[in-house]
Amino acid sequence: MRPTLVLACLIAILAPKAFPAPIPVTNQKQLFFDDRFIEASENTHRRMNQGQKIGPLLDQNGNRINGHVNQVMEEGGKVRLYIGADSLTIYESDDGLHFTHTGQSIGRGVFPTLLVDTHESDPAKRYKMFYLTLDTPFDTAKHGVQAAYSADGVNFTEAGQVLPFYCDNPPIVLWDGRINAYVIYTRVLERDAENERRITRMVTDDPLKPWPYTKTDKDDWLLTPANSATILETDAEDDPYSDFYYNSATIYPWAQNTYLMALAPFRHFMPNRQPFLRPKAPGQWEDFGVLEIQLAVSRDGIHWERPSREPYFPTGLGDEWDRWYATMAQGIARRGNYLYQYYTSSGRTHDGLIIRAEYDDVKELGGVGAIKQRLDGYYSIDTDHKGGWLETPVITFTGNKLRLNIDTGAMGTAFVELRDESGTPIPGFTLEDCEEIGGNFIDQAVYWKGNSDVSSLAGKPVKMHIKLTRGKLYAFQFAEE
Repeated sequence: MRPTLVLACLIAILAPKAFPAPIPVTNQKQLFFDDRFIEASENTHRRMNQGQKIGPLLDQNGNRINGHVNQVMEEGGKVRLYIGADSLTIYESDDGLHFTHTGQSIGRGVFPTLLVDTHESDPAKRYKMFYLTLDTPFDTAKHGVQAAYSADGVNFTEAGQVLPFYCDNPPIVLWDGRINAYVIYTRVLERDAENERRITRMVTDDPLKPWPYTKTDKDDWLLTPANSATILETDAEDDPYSDFYYNSATIYPWAQNTYLMALAPFRHFMPNRQPFLRPKAPGQWEDFGVLEIQLAVSRDGIHWERPSREPYFPTGLGDEWDRWYATMAQGIARRGNYLYQYYTSSGRTHDGLIIRAEYDDVKELGGVGAIKQRLDGYYSIDTDHKGGWLETPVITFTGNKLRLNIDTGAMGTAFVELRDESGTPIPGFTLEDCEEIGGNFIDQAVYWKGNSDVSSLAGKPVKMHIKLTRGKLYAFQFAEE
């Protein structure tokens, strides 16, 4: 062997092994909705966990709340629901389930949405409203998306037009602290495509000023992918006659880098495919079809995945109030260990059809319903009774306790081992040292022979190896306490 080759081999053998750069998780919670925290695994799978339907909401007089549920937010210690596709009727609740009509209504135009802007330095602009206007003919100088602002969330001052297109969808505006900018999610329409309704994202420093878009020589009154790029659309794995009706984008505030969309996929009906349908007027075919809610997830708000194409909650049975149609409000309310979201159903198809004559006599159709989910519970890493394990990539953290959101029930168990970047168990933090975790916990500390303090490893590259039997792992966090 030549001396230079021998020298090269010796250098390769003696040189320190290069490891991937660790993922900094600091002391923030991390969810398992993608593969970011799974480097290797055995006998585990990711599951989308359906929300629990609570039933239709009633007001303080026992009457069913009806109307397009536009938005939910928490303000002043109350859960606040905004109902309406034009003027917004406001309902409030202490527990997220029992609502009282406040007597207030706000809004204007079509599909008004609100942003309570905690980033805004001007108190007069703490509340921002965005809504659509149109007329015939459509005037690009004054119609499209409009903006307004308010100090109290009731009395608004007009800021003017921010987009000279009609997007036929609620314009959702959010402050994204990850990029220190406002992000806007709304609809773009690809003309003459079966999946014409798609989702776009814009970024701006000031949502009360004109939003960015690309001008083309084919522009008319509708916002298209040529004006603003598509970030999510139905694909070859979906029904070929479907698109996305609403997106209800939300930045999840209880974990790092977590964006959720409660999508409303819309499967279209056509006379040649569903000839048994009965239009309200013979021969008058409208935009008929059925809608459900699915979940999309993202780490950055740009690149989205749908790990499951299952409905986030079941469509109502044929004789129930929420059959065939569902759209979900933007936003999430939290009460203790549970999250609440809200949806609207007409009990009919889009544009008002009843699918078959045997369902004509169902009387109590439509309303606003509540969905209950455990904190962080949208996705989990699951194992069956035979057991399995997962190992994370190399991470660094800043906390002093490892805490898990986990459910093993009574018959499952979990154990955690901390390893160095080469995969070698760290003395004092091995599987043999780990005390059994068994039960259903939102925020359970991990103990190794009675010790939960991991501060000696803070800032150092480590891996987690989690052994799980008949369990569901939702999240982990290296917390300060």
